[in-house]
Order: sequence, then C-alpha cells, then structure tokens
Amino acid sequence: MRNTAACEIGALALSEFCSFILYVPNLVYFNYLSILETFNMSRRSGRLAKKGDAEEVKLVVCGKRKAECALEEENRTMQIQRRRQQFQIKNSWIPISESSSVATCSLVPTVLDTHEDRLPATPVDFVPHSKFQFRNLFPMPSLRTSPLPFLNWADSREVWDVMVQKESSYTRDDKFLDRHPHIHAKMRSILLDWLIEVCEVYRLHRETYYLAQDFVDRYLATQKDIPKTRLQLIGITALFVAAKLEEIYPPRLSEFAYVTDGACTENEILIEELVVLKALNWDLSPITVNTWLNIYLQLCHLNRVEDSGDDFTFPHYSANMFIQVAQLIDLCMLDIDCLQFSYSILATSALYHMASPEISFKVSGLKWDDIATCVQWMTAFSITIRESGIAPLKHFSQVLTEDSHNIQTHVNDISTLERAQERQSQINSESLRNSPVLMSCVLTPPQSTEKHGDIAV
Repeated sequence: MRNTAACEIGALALSEFCSFILYVPNLVYFNYLSILETFNMSRRSGRLAKKGDAEEVKLVVCGKRKAECALEEENRTMQIQRRRQQFQIKNSWIPISESSSVATCSLVPTVLDTHEDRLPATPVDFVPHSKFQFRNLFPMPSLRTSPLPFLNWADSREVWDVMVQKESSYTRDDKFLDRHPHIHAKMRSILLDWLIEVCEVYRLHRETYYLAQDFVDRYLATQKDIPKTRLQLIGITALFVAAKLEEIYPPRLSEFAYVTDGACTENEILIEELVVLKALNWDLSPITVNTWLNIYLQLCHLNRVEDSGDDFTFPHYSANMFIQVAQLIDLCMLDIDCLQFSYSILATSALYHMASPEISFKVSGLKWDDIATCVQWMTAFSITIRESGIAPLKHFSQVLTEDSHNIQTHVNDISTLERAQERQSQINSESLRNSPVLMSCVLTPPQSTEKHGDIAV
C-alpha cells in the first residue's frame, strides 16, 4: 500500500513538474509577445504623433503661404494699376492738309503724379493712373504769317506752325545765374568762346556749336549752385552730345578730353553726359538761331529757287552774306542778355541790322513791335562789328568750298564783346539823358479851401 501511494505521489509530482516546465516557455513567449506588441504600439503611436505634428505644421505653413500669396497678388495688382496708361487729348484731330482727314496726333510719355493728394483730374483725363497723353504733332496755326513757299514734300503752313511751336516749347531762362552764386556772366562768355575755338580746330559745323550752346544754357537753367570748376565739363559734354547729333564723323571721346588739357577725363564726360541728358529730358532738337538764319536767307533769294527749279532745301544764298550776319549773331550770343529773346527774333534782328528792315519783316513774318526791343539791344553789337570789319570767308582742307560757311569759325573774341558792352552802356546812358526829366518831388493835393469844381492839373 505504501509503495502504491508513493508511486502515485511521485507520478503526480512528475506530471506537475512537467506541466510547469511546459508552462514557463509559454509564459516567456507570451510575455515576449506582449512586450513586442507594446513596443510596436509605442512606435506606431510615435509615428502617428509625428504625422499629426507634421500635418499641423503643414497646415500652418500652407496658411502662411496663402497669406503671402494674397499679399503678393495685392502688390502685383497695385503695380498694374500704377502702370496703367492715362491718355490726354490735346488738339487730337488736326488734318495734315486742308483736303486730308488723317489725324496727326501721337502718344507721348508724361510725368506720372504719384502723390495721393493730387488735384482732381481734368475733363481730358479719361483714364486714371497713366503716364501718357495725347499731343498733336502739328499744333494750331500760329499768329505769324508763314513766308514759306509751296513745298512738294509737306504743307508749308503746317511746317511753319511746327517750327514756331517748337521754339516756344524750348524755353530759356535769362535769370538762371541767380541760382548759381559761383558763376557770373563773363564765365559763360569765356566758356562759349572756348567752345568756338574747339569747333574751328575740329572743323565742326555751326549747328553743332549752337546746339551745344543751347544745351549749356538750358541745363544750367534746370540746376542750382553749380561750382565754377564744373563749368568746363558741362561745356565739353554739351559739345560732345551735339557733335554726335550733327556731325557725320564726330571727333572721338579721347579728343574731347584732350582739348580740356587734363581738366576732364573720358569717364567724367560720359557720366556728365547722362546727367545732362536727364536734366534736358532728352529734348535735343531745338530750332537754333543758325537754322532760322538759313531759312531767312533762303527766303531772301526765293526767286533764284523758283528759277532754278530746285527744291527749297538746297541753299541759294551767298556764303559771304551768310558770314556777315552770322558774325553779328556769334557776338551777340556771347552776351547773356541774348537769353531774353527767342532764336527767331535774334535772327530777324540781325537781318534788320545787316540787310534791311523790309527784308527782315518779309522773311520772318514778324512786325516791328515784335523785334523792337531786340533791335535796340543789338545796336551796340552791330556798330562794333562794323568798326571791327567783316571777317572774310575761311576755307578748310577736306571741306567743300560751298560748305565752308557752315563751319564754325572763331572771329570774335572776349575783347570784341567787351567793346560792344561798353558801347551798349554808353547808348543806354545817353538815352537816359535824352529822356524826359521826371519830377523828383511828390505832388500833394490842394487844401480843401482851395478846391473848386474842377481838378487842376
């Protein structure tokens, strides 16, 4: 019995031991699976958390990007609004000829007013925020009678109106020295006299010199407080620009720098060129006094033009006659008081002195009241030229004989200008002495007891 019981206990213990042995690996395995599942869940939750954060960041970034895009779109719209063109009609329908209905107007850029407090638009501003206006190429007829003959290439009346209108658009200021305390009138005269010498050395045309002279005067009128050391740079730059416009073979840039004797370098001339062109607003085609003189002299010999059958554009006047009148104009243009007169009036007054009053009125379409002041002012210069003698026509190598009068020559100098100014002072003082004497005292009304019905003179 004991052996049987011991065997049963031993068998039971053995079975329990075996069950325990089998249970432990399963327990370890299940624990391993639990740990692995827990780890995987933590990794999955980490990835989900990161994905959520990324999506949140992406949403934030997209929101910022949309705001930036909206701001850029708004800025682009504002820029487009600023760039929109505005048109202004001025004489928008003037026919080229009496039998034509072709409009002669064009679009020209104008300065865009960007101030918010700008004045209300005029009735002609039909498109806001623009920098363009309508301007007629052929303006309304002027009051001056056109002396031009029939032209087979254009309407002579409209050509004349364009010339008169163009002269009024290129205004000059005879008081510009008031804004330049370091520059006086004699400095301008010396500069122009030196430019004439440079033109003769390089055989530049008269039109080139007068363009440079116009550029200098109009540029100084737009500036203020220019130092005198910069005046030569302005003059040679103006001549450099004029030569490129007028001459077929202009001198090189190095030659313009060379004539300044080291005062101006090539780079300085190029920089100053941009400054001058911007100040002049690129208006580089005035009708100079030399152009008016050529037209007037051509009109003086209109019979020769008609008899020859040639076009009006070919000169038929005498070169010696041109030199005589041009010598007077060259001297007058050295004086700063010439800026108070237009180029056409200066040319007409010169013809008045060197030719005759009848010719000057006929070829210019002007009257005595238009040129009286200029004629009186030019009297002293005309007398000085007659006393000095008329300069002969100069001839240059490599220049055609019929074109020699168009080369700018240095005939007058500063001493001749000073003699003319002295004579002008004498004429002014004599005219003051011969004028009626004004009473220096102040007239007082009579007392009330002396008053009668009428006013005593």
